[in-house]
Amino acid sequence: GEQVGARLISHAGSLTNLAKAPASTIQILGAEKALFRALKTKGNTPKYGLIFHSTFIGRAGAKNKGRISRYLANKCAIASRVDSFADFTTSKFGEKMRDQVEERLSFYETGAAPKRNVDAMKEVL
Repeated sequence: GEQVGARLISHAGSLTNLAKAPASTIQILGAEKALFRALKTKGNTPKYGLIFHSTFIGRAGAKNKGRISRYLANKCAIASRVDSFADFTTSKFGEKMRDQVEERLSFYETGAAPKRNVDAMKEVL
C-alpha cells in the first residue's frame, strides 16, 4: 500500500535511490540489523523488512510469506523504476501490478496460474 511505499522511499532516501536498488535489497530494507547479525552468527537471514507491514504478506499463509515477500519486492522494484524514470505519471502500472500480486496470492492458495508480467504490462501500454 501507500504506507509501505512511503516507508520504503523514506528508508532508501529518495525514490531514485529506491529505483536503483535491486529487489533483494528492497525485500530486506529495514531489517539491516537482523541481516548483519545473521551473517555474523551464520544464522538464517531475514525474509522481510519493512515489506512485512504490507497487507499482502498478512493475507498469505505461513509457508508462503517468504515467497510473497520476494514477489512483492520484485513488483516494488519495477514500480519504483517506472515512477522514477517514466516521462509521464500514471497509476495504471501500479494498479496492474497490484492485480498481479492478488493473482499470485490466489495461485498460492488455489493453484490457478497467474498472468505473466510481459502480458500484464502489454495490457497497460
